[in-house]
Parts: sequence; C-alpha cells; structure tokens
Amino acid sequence: MPNVLYIRAVPNDPRGARGSGACEPRGVENRSIVSGRGRAILRIFFYIIMLTSIYGCSTASFLSQAVTGHCRVMSSRVSIEKIIREKELDSLSRDKLRMILELREFASAELGLPRNKSYTRFSEIKEEYLGWNVYAAPKFSVEPITWSFPIAGRVVYRGYFSKEGALKFAKKTEEEGNDVYVSPISAYSTLGWYDDPVLSSHLRLDEIRLAGLIIHELAHQQLYIKGDSRFNESFAVTVERAGVLRWLKSTGRENRIAEAVKMWEQQDATNSKMLDARSRLNDLYQSGITPASMTQKKDSLLKAFVGEIGRPRFGEMNNAFFVPVNTYYSMVPKFQSMLDSLGGDFRKFYREAEVLGKREKF
Repeated sequence: MPNVLYIRAVPNDPRGARGSGACEPRGVENRSIVSGRGRAILRIFFYIIMLTSIYGCSTASFLSQAVTGHCRVMSSRVSIEKIIREKELDSLSRDKLRMILELREFASAELGLPRNKSYTRFSEIKEEYLGWNVYAAPKFSVEPITWSFPIAGRVVYRGYFSKEGALKFAKKTEEEGNDVYVSPISAYSTLGWYDDPVLSSHLRLDEIRLAGLIIHELAHQQLYIKGDSRFNESFAVTVERAGVLRWLKSTGRENRIAEAVKMWEQQDATNSKMLDARSRLNDLYQSGITPASMTQKKDSLLKAFVGEIGRPRFGEMNNAFFVPVNTYYSMVPKFQSMLDSLGGDFRKFYREAEVLGKREKF
C-alpha cells in the first residue's frame, strides 16, 4: 500500500533542483571550497540547527532524520532514460522502466495529473523498505492520534526512514498508554516540491501495482488538502484504481483488467471486514461501561477479529491497526461515485473533489 512520508519541513523551493543540490535551502549556495560530501553534511547540519530553533528538540529530531533520509534518496536520482541507454539490465527491469516512462506520459496526457519530472528518475535503495510509518490511537478510541508538521498540517502517521527510529518512537507512544501499529512504507510524496523518483524496490512490483503506486503518488501532487489524511489518501486510491483501469484499456492491456478488478475486490472484502471491526470497537468505546469491563470486552473483540480477519503481518491487532484502512479506503466509495457521476472525467473530478475538500473536514 503506498504511503506518504511528508518531509517538506525545509523552507526552500527545490523545484528544478538536481543531484545533491536538491536539498539546498534557500539562500545557501554551493561553494567550491567545500567538497560535495562536505556540502551535504553542512546542509543537514544547517537544517538541524534551524529546525531545533523553530520546533524544539523532539520535533526537530524527527524532522532532521526525515531531511537526512530524503536527501539520501534525492541525491542518488538518475534519469531512467539514461539507465535504459547506458546500464546493463535484465530484460524484466528494462521492460518495467520503459513501461514507467510510458505510464508517466499517459498519466499527464490522459489522466490530467501533473506534468513534471517525477517518476522519470530512478534511485537505488539498499533496504527492502523505504521506511516505516507509526500509527497510534488512545486505549479506548479508534480515532487516530495526529501529529502536526509544516506544510502538511496534521497527519495520522509519523514516517521514519529507519525501522529502529520508528520502533523507538512507537515504544515511547505505547508507554504513554496508547495503542501503536508500525508498518512499512513503499513510497512517499513530496507533493510536487521535488521530482520524486522511482525506487529500486518498486521494480519488484508487478505492472498493475507499479502503475497504481505511481498514479497514487501523482494524485497527491494533483490535490492535497492540508490536515486531512483521510480525504487525501482515499482520493488518491480512487484516482489510482480508475487511472490503472483507464491505462490498461488504452494501452492494449485489456487482458489484465480482470486481474486488477479481482485484486481490488479481494482487498475491499478484507477492508470491509476491518472497517466493520473498527465500528464494533467504536460502539464499545461509546458504551459508557467501566474501564475494567471495557478492557475485557476489547480484548475479546480483538481475539475474535484475528479469527475473522487474520493476524496482522506487522505488529499486533489493536486500535491503531485500524487507522490505515480507515484512512485509505473509507471514503473511496464516495469518491468513486463522484467520478462516475462525472462520466469518468478526471479533470472535472479533481475540481469537484477540491471543492469538497475545502468545504468539509473528513
């Protein structure tokens, strides 16, 4: 599942930046008397000092790891066209990279998504996952704990480039009496401030999932409502699914449509069970019974849910476990209905969705 790790805490305008300079703050120039690696260290040091002075040590520590990880990804970007032209590749990787460039053009020309250099570049990462998200909820609530950041506003997750950092924060949050859930990040969006790259880990995905991931992240660039994670993710999932179907149909891949639809139907069947479980927990927390009784009934419900849904792939089933499914999927039917009512016109859909997002909080 694509996730978004917001790192736009640095007050600079990196549009059009290239290479290691993609992390350059406004007003700081690349001086030839400092080596490239030295410049990178100075930039990160600059950010840490700046963030600490503005947001305090705890938030600054989180943001500085995001800046460091982000710079590492951005500074390793290479043009996909150059890789195809110059690098020895196995046939499957070469075909996927060519497909990505084809999809990228389709996404702008036919789906009306932003036309920029995002996903025309490639970054190699060593880890299996790009990073890890931490979700949290109070002991007796299914409503997510949120964190506020510059530009992005309030979001329902904290993204870490290192699993160690995520688990450390999760442990601290759990010790405060909350439920926590930690899951991997496959991608993140800079919301158009940078040219986001395709990652080496993305090439492990099949065509349908790879196309969906790229369309999903571009949808965040197209429309982002500050402080409303549920709106943003459900909107992006809707664009992802409808966009993939349009792409398969328009590019002679009709034989893959049934496969995509079956995959989403299976996802939605599981999502429906999870959203129902979340609703049953919410009913319990609104019942007004004593904390001791509520704890006992909560434990019984969670055990029953494991039998109905299965054990989580990561972590334990608790209130925080249900945050992602509610965030990413609970509004998809509403958005899909809106898109259908507009005859599948993506550009009209973006305009209507923006009006909705600015008018209502979800």
